[in-house]
Amino acid sequence: MNKVKLVLILFLFIANIHTAFAIEDGQIKKGDILSLQDCVAIAINNSPIIKKYEYNLQIANSDLGIAKSAYFPTLGAEAGIYQDYNSNKNYDGSSNRNLPAVNVYLSQLIWNFGKTSALIKMEHFYKLAAEYQFMDSICNTIYNVKTQYFNVLRAKAILEIEKNNVLINERNLARAKKFYETGKKSKIDYVNAQVFLSEAKMRLIDAQTDYNIAMADLGNALYIAYTPDFEIKKVDTFSFDDIYTPSYLTKNTFYSSHNEQEKIVNIAYETRIEKNEVSKIKDLPFTMEESFGLAYKNSPDLWVLESTLDAMKESVNYIKRQYYPDIVGNVGYGFDNARDASNNRINMSVNMVSAVNVKQQIHEVERANAQVNLAENDIYQFKQNLYFEVKKCFLNVDKSAAQIRASQVKVHEALENFELANKQYEEGKLDYIALQEARKEYNEAKTLHVRMLYEYNIALAELEIAMHYHLDDLHSQAQHALHYHYKDIINKLEASLHCEHRHEEEQKDKNKK
Repeated sequence: MNKVKLVLILFLFIANIHTAFAIEDGQIKKGDILSLQDCVAIAINNSPIIKKYEYNLQIANSDLGIAKSAYFPTLGAEAGIYQDYNSNKNYDGSSNRNLPAVNVYLSQLIWNFGKTSALIKMEHFYKLAAEYQFMDSICNTIYNVKTQYFNVLRAKAILEIEKNNVLINERNLARAKKFYETGKKSKIDYVNAQVFLSEAKMRLIDAQTDYNIAMADLGNALYIAYTPDFEIKKVDTFSFDDIYTPSYLTKNTFYSSHNEQEKIVNIAYETRIEKNEVSKIKDLPFTMEESFGLAYKNSPDLWVLESTLDAMKESVNYIKRQYYPDIVGNVGYGFDNARDASNNRINMSVNMVSAVNVKQQIHEVERANAQVNLAENDIYQFKQNLYFEVKKCFLNVDKSAAQIRASQVKVHEALENFELANKQYEEGKLDYIALQEARKEYNEAKTLHVRMLYEYNIALAELEIAMHYHLDDLHSQAQHALHYHYKDIINKLEASLHCEHRHEEEQKDKNKK
């Protein structure tokens, strides 16, 4: 049932296919601001990995058709002229013959005791595996887009922090210069302020480079080379801003002289962390114990392994039946023409043919059984790994949510400490090194909070991909990739859903009795 639900989620907005893009025709223009949904839709449309599995699915469909074609009649035709030369002129009264002939025949497999049916079932299970791999490629593409998208948000937030750090150090430099020129402070403060400003500018260069690389990685995940520069929107769980907020200090300038470039507004810099930001942490709709069962039911990887196991079992049946005969019916028409006579003929036959190498057959069956055991072992190993992967992801989500709350408090405390240090330095009660230490702690607290937001969002994405239980509707964008066969998949899985539901009802009735 969960398989059907996942597929139906993939096509939830099939009727709104034209409104899924904020970008017209999927073309990005300079200055566009893309949402996470826009990026997912673009990636699914462009992904060569998804296309690869789409082509693999087409191959699997063809292989199934080839297997079924064994029951389709074979039509054949032959035409030719045969001529021979005889050295004995007394042979058959002539030295040569011209024998034109035409044959048309129809051959039909009647029955081969289950060999072909086993082959058809095997290819059917391989086709199912190809469908699940195709669906999984969509899930992996979305996961990749999410991780790169969150990485850009992280890099952008740190870039904002470093820009403001430069402004803070510019303000401190202007103030240290004023104090030095007026004799209020020694020159060492002014020199230190220059050093710290240079350091802040270097950090800003690194942050800008990291942001540019993060945008390049996102573009790579969207497969949009040679695309103009664009930006992305924040998401509810990652809405960090580093903005200017007037503090207890009044707005003024240290310099009201002729040099307008030296005017620095004396304001504090505060990170906007809304009081209700913690409420944006998502409540998971399942417990850890429930997550394991959901992961087993939803995982396309597990479906692939199970389908492969079924295919291996049918392969054993196919090999075991190799010594069974093929019963084939033939009907045909032939025309032979010689120099002295011609002939029309019609033939009909039913043939039973069987050939087997017993020793080879024994070893092939042994190998096929070993492949079944290998497939079963792969399923067991995958379930073990999946259990601990989901458990680890679940714990990481809980840990990251708690760290966001703690880092939020730390930012507010660091800001308060920085403002107090700033005031005391202004009043001459604190040296410059202590002021810079408070600034550094404030900067690090903001950076830590950004990292916690990033890790929380990554932890959510990892839990989603581990369970294939999606907390948003981004998978509806899969409609763009499933353009040629999605109805077949839905109809087939809906049919299996009805069968499963009917089986569950029958089981309930039996249990009641």
